[in-house]
Amino acid sequence: MLATGRRRRANAGALAFLLLFLAPFASAFEWDVDITPAGELFPVLDLTQRPRAIDTATGRGTGLVAVRVRGALPQALRVTVRTPGLREAAEIAWTRARGDHAGRLDLHPYLDWDVAALRAIRGVREQDLVVTVGADGHTQTRTMRVRVHALDDAPYFVREGKERVDLGWAFAGYVNPRDPVVDEVLALARQIDPAFRAEVDPADPDRNLHRVATIWAALERRGMRYDDGDPALSRGPVVWSQRVRLPDEVWHDRRANCIDGSVLIAAVLERIGLDALIVLVPGHAFVGYRTGDGAAEYFETTVLGARGTRGRDNFAAARAAGRASFRRAAPRLDGRHGPDHALIDLDKARRLGIRPLPTMCTVGRRCAGPA
Repeated sequence: MLATGRRRRANAGALAFLLLFLAPFASAFEWDVDITPAGELFPVLDLTQRPRAIDTATGRGTGLVAVRVRGALPQALRVTVRTPGLREAAEIAWTRARGDHAGRLDLHPYLDWDVAALRAIRGVREQDLVVTVGADGHTQTRTMRVRVHALDDAPYFVREGKERVDLGWAFAGYVNPRDPVVDEVLALARQIDPAFRAEVDPADPDRNLHRVATIWAALERRGMRYDDGDPALSRGPVVWSQRVRLPDEVWHDRRANCIDGSVLIAAVLERIGLDALIVLVPGHAFVGYRTGDGAAEYFETTVLGARGTRGRDNFAAARAAGRASFRRAAPRLDGRHGPDHALIDLDKARRLGIRPLPTMCTVGRRCAGPA
């Protein structure tokens, strides 16, 4: 299921955002297709959640696309979902258990997205979603137009009617500690400090801070700099989303806005064993990690590559600015001030089942898959 555990149904105020198709079937039951969030497809939400157990009778999908059947259920049902960008059609074969006379059934097809094909999408693409339901020797097919968002389009909050759904965990999907760019960062860190070790020591926070400073210096040596471009793609009133560039693109261009830099640094921190954090505030993001004693360190990516300061002085400035940013944000990081404020704990997200996106480089070389 979707990690938020929230579901949306059509109502009078949401029909413009939620695709709902009702159709009588063999005069016995009816079925509809429910797409969330807000009736649009964001493949990143599927790809960053683990599929359900393979023996789940109602499907292995995340619940972002649901086929809902109501009425006198047949002995067996087969559902097929097709749309461009899938490796193959999603299929569910359901059989009613002995003694089961329930009149409600929710099926969650597993959408096996082709990452390479999704990389070709820029912005939002309209396309057909074709759903076929078969029972008792008969089939019925419905074709609907849907909007499929590019893989770098990260939805982080949905407000529909009275419902509020925080999707900030989606940013954890862009943090891939096994991305080849992370290897390059660590290689540069070892050039700067031959004694650099890519493992943290839980009992030595000062040495861990020194490792993070060396990582920061590696980014500086690469020539990375802060790019103040606005990554926002949508600021409501229903969906809030923003673009997150892949580490390979950021590394190649040597520039990173606040979320790009936070995602890249968080990936390196997670790789060396630190509990990375990403903090969202209005129009901005910064990065940090838990120190293991109930406290945390924070760093402002706006300082990355700043003129007039280099090396350790730059890192000290980023650390001081990060502390100040967190002090201002802390009173609102209580889960009640979305979409403007959120604290994304990478370790917690992993335990909830949020996995890194499969990696597909964008600037000339093929990368490894997910960790």
